[in-house]
Amino acid sequence: MKTKFYILAVIAIMLYCCQQKDWTSTDENGLETDLDDVSGINDNLLRKWFALNKESDSIIKSAQLIIDQQREQVESHPQDERENLTTCVDDAQQQLDLLKKKVKFTKRFAADIKQYDPSLQHTIDSLEEDYVREKYKLEDALKQFR
Repeated sequence: MKTKFYILAVIAIMLYCCQQKDWTSTDENGLETDLDDVSGINDNLLRKWFALNKESDSIIKSAQLIIDQQREQVESHPQDERENLTTCVDDAQQQLDLLKKKVKFTKRFAADIKQYDPSLQHTIDSLEEDYVREKYKLEDALKQFR
């Protein structure tokens, strides 16, 4: 019961942290200077990338924490439950690793954009859709711990 409460609390915190927020205010960790340093790139695109970076880092850290806690608690369960829990932990770790790869690729792609080109919009939208899809798969895998 205690484990379920912790999992729900971490998921709630993760979802709260990942809500869309306006990261363009001047008091948010010097973001304004980051926006000023990159010239010629569409401001909306930059805001989207910075929000994605912040959200993905939060999700990855929270998910890894949940997976590590579950991995430690597998031994405290009866033998017949261990196999199922181990499978759930492995599936969640696999989904987290896939999300990490998507995020790493997206960050690398964003770093290579020097000048905003409208022809890139399809690729940008596709990367965002892939990220969201992987995020939902990870959330579904984490729900298996309940």
